[in-house]
Amino acid sequence: MLDRIPRPVLVFLVLAVGIFLFFQIQQPHSVCDSQFDIFRESEAGRIFPRKIKTAERAAVYPRLVNDCKIGNSPGACYELFSLLRKLIVDLKAAPQECLVPFGEKPEIRKALIEGVELIVQLAWGDRPPENSSNKFSWLEISDLSLFCQLKGLNLQIFGEGQWEKFRLRASANLPGEVALPIAPPPPVRKASEVLSPEEIWVRSLFSLRCENYAP
Repeated sequence: MLDRIPRPVLVFLVLAVGIFLFFQIQQPHSVCDSQFDIFRESEAGRIFPRKIKTAERAAVYPRLVNDCKIGNSPGACYELFSLLRKLIVDLKAAPQECLVPFGEKPEIRKALIEGVELIVQLAWGDRPPENSSNKFSWLEISDLSLFCQLKGLNLQIFGEGQWEKFRLRASANLPGEVALPIAPPPPVRKASEVLSPEEIWVRSLFSLRCENYAP
């Protein structure tokens, strides 16, 4: 049958089929793809690896998270908080319609979720704060603003339902008992009072009124 088809027609058909298959197999490069290339370059070496010639340098994010957890102080967390603030600036610079696709990237999703959880844990400490007035620990106003901005992006990208699931899971991972001394000493004995979800909410940073900490 191919021998009966004129050669110019055959060449045209082959080219047409090839073009059709090309667009079926490969997705066209969207606006968000182009924006993500710019975003990734801005975050190279921070939450993404940085390519140096033929080698690749690991992102500093995991190390900064570990340093912050171990040190649990303004100095130990300074670099991590600076990285997270830069991440927020870069995300807000991207088109709004690209935020959800960006949030599907594992590195971005991890930084946004882990950043919030870590700040909550830093404020909470090794044991629950005595009351809601002591729930900030060493965190400063700028740090609370960072928490609120991360929360806002989580809500915007992942939705309120996912945020609530995350909040409940993160709250459950906080030390949930308060040590209460039993009199009379000696010997000093301690009992534990398990905190209710409502009490954890009140004493944790999740109850922070973010409208008071707008950047």
